[in-house]
Amino acid sequence: MKVVLSSLQLPLNASMDNVARAYHATETYVQAISYSKNLLKKLTGSSDLSSGSERSRDADDVSVDAGSSSTGVQHQDELSDLLAQADMWLGRAELLQSLLGSGIIASLDDIAGKESSTSLRDRLVSDERYSMAVYTSKKCKIDAFPVWVAWGHALVRMEHYAQARVKFKQALQQFKGDAPPVVLDIINTIEGGPPVDVSSVRSMYEHVAKSAATIFDDSLSADSYLNVLYMPSTFPRSERSRQSRDSLDSQFSSANSYLEDGPRSNLDSVRYAECIHYLQEYARPQMLAFMFRHGHYAEACSLFFPSSEPTAEGETSLSSVPRSDPLTTDYGTIDDLCDLCLGYGAMSVLEDTILAITQSPTYHDTTVIQYMNTVLTRICNYCEMHRHYNYLYNFLVLKGDHVASGLCCIQLFMNSMSQEESLKHLGHAKTHFEEALSVRDRTIEATKLVSRTARNKSASEKLTREMIMKFSTRVSYQMDVVKVLNSVDGPQWKTSLFGNPTDPETLRRRCMVVETLAEKHFDLAFRMLHEFDLPVVDVYAGVAASLAERKKGGQLTEFLKNIRGTIEDDEWDQVLGAAINVYANKHKERPDRLIDMLISNHRESTCLCCLRPSEKCIPDSLTKWKCS
Repeated sequence: MKVVLSSLQLPLNASMDNVARAYHATETYVQAISYSKNLLKKLTGSSDLSSGSERSRDADDVSVDAGSSSTGVQHQDELSDLLAQADMWLGRAELLQSLLGSGIIASLDDIAGKESSTSLRDRLVSDERYSMAVYTSKKCKIDAFPVWVAWGHALVRMEHYAQARVKFKQALQQFKGDAPPVVLDIINTIEGGPPVDVSSVRSMYEHVAKSAATIFDDSLSADSYLNVLYMPSTFPRSERSRQSRDSLDSQFSSANSYLEDGPRSNLDSVRYAECIHYLQEYARPQMLAFMFRHGHYAEACSLFFPSSEPTAEGETSLSSVPRSDPLTTDYGTIDDLCDLCLGYGAMSVLEDTILAITQSPTYHDTTVIQYMNTVLTRICNYCEMHRHYNYLYNFLVLKGDHVASGLCCIQLFMNSMSQEESLKHLGHAKTHFEEALSVRDRTIEATKLVSRTARNKSASEKLTREMIMKFSTRVSYQMDVVKVLNSVDGPQWKTSLFGNPTDPETLRRRCMVVETLAEKHFDLAFRMLHEFDLPVVDVYAGVAASLAERKKGGQLTEFLKNIRGTIEDDEWDQVLGAAINVYANKHKERPDRLIDMLISNHRESTCLCCLRPSEKCIPDSLTKWKCS
């Protein structure tokens, strides 16, 4: 065998005669080694196979020769070794017989060791002889995983998906590593494009071969080209041009729809279902991103929610293994879902999915309701952490938390860039706070609300009724401020009345807003001073100084008339002093009318001394000083 079936006798370029002779030789070797193996089995007492009389006599003779008591053990070991060798050589002979009989050139050197057997296996795979490659792997005891994988990929390209599933299942059962990389390769093959229509290609090739010899003149004309491609050319040129333009228009329209509506899948329903099968079976963590990549947003979102139809077991868990986090599924976490929804602009799809579940007639199971509330809380936390307040507001509304929705609207107002937008958010906040107060007033409804939406210490639980009323009142004030100041464009947070009352920046901003407001709407400013407990004298003094700096004498007089009687005499003099100081130091003028309005003679004399020296102001100041 080593001589007749060696690589020298059977090179890769061996003639068919040599291959045929080698094949017949393997038949002889298989018969001879099989016969020898049976004899060896009988000698070792491990065969019950009956044989002819002559073969029995030969076996008996051999048994007598080997039956010496002194060498029995040694002979048994030798027989076992011979039996193992016979088994090995029989396997090699049978393998070569099958390979050569299938027209595959192979020699004993190709199956002598693991490395050479692996090379033979890979050669068979490259030649698409998958069945023989599997047989070779089994006979040579090498890994058949690459064969099953290549076989499956070939079947996928031929659109034989059912057969491909069987091959890939065989491959993944033998695979010791991580399955996801293998599955992703399968997905890439399926995504690569529809298979080639082999019959059409052959028909086209045959027609080209027949027509090529007859085409000599004008071979590049449209008619000749269509004729070679076995395509009808009966329509006139103008019609062909129109169809070409229509084709281009359809391509551009599809491109525009892609830009407007997001990604469109290049997979038909059959190939998409095949991809989902492999991901569902072997690589669930990659399934979510795949669905988003192909535009199946609603289907992807539904992976994280229980089916609307009740199951026989009554299970609501979406994970195949127990997990510490009930919101973690085989497909990922809620945060993973939110990341993809944001990346693909599909947060509205997630909202619609949740809305459809919560509004379903079958939405009454306590476990499902609790799960959905937990999901909504997690989504809201995600949106708040990543500062997506518009999405946060939508999910808070779905959750039914009116207080948190109102607070979110206040944040949206802070982020607004126009008066119209800010008034819209403030109006929503006002509505939510009023609804929250209405719910608080109904004890039964309040208990129902807490049991369903405020399980995890939501804003509804943390705020008392008085605090909600205060927020509602301040929202009303803020709406009036926005309307009065009429800041149409620009960041609206500059006129915000909200914030931490102990924060110096909040106090400064509130005082600035009230000072500006006092010039246009004193009654509103007066109410806000007491609502927010602002320093009245400092605010009034700031308004007076601002009007004096701009020499708004008429408005200053009107302002002083409004505040007269609302503050003490000493505070009145402080406000007047702020205006007088501006006239004296900045404008270098003497405001006699303002000085005369001072109540305290001591403060009036002090103001006169602050003015620039003159023949009139010195005696006046001395007189005031004596009186005081």
